[in-house]
Amino acid sequence: MLEIAWNATKPVTLKGGETRSFIEDGDTVIMKGYSEKDGIRVGFGEVRGKVLPALNFDFDK
Repeated sequence: MLEIAWNATKPVTLKGGETRSFIEDGDTVIMKGYSEKDGIRVGFGEVRGKVLPALNFDFDK
């Protein structure tokens, strides 16, 4: 998201009309990839994860 939004200088408009520059808590991030050369394509599958809120630790205890 940071790269697509050009380091938050060009927010991205999502399907629902919302504009965002960063991923947020509750977002699901999906990454897929493949490589192709000389007509041969190798896929790397898909990985997905949900962004959870940061944990608050009390290090003074």
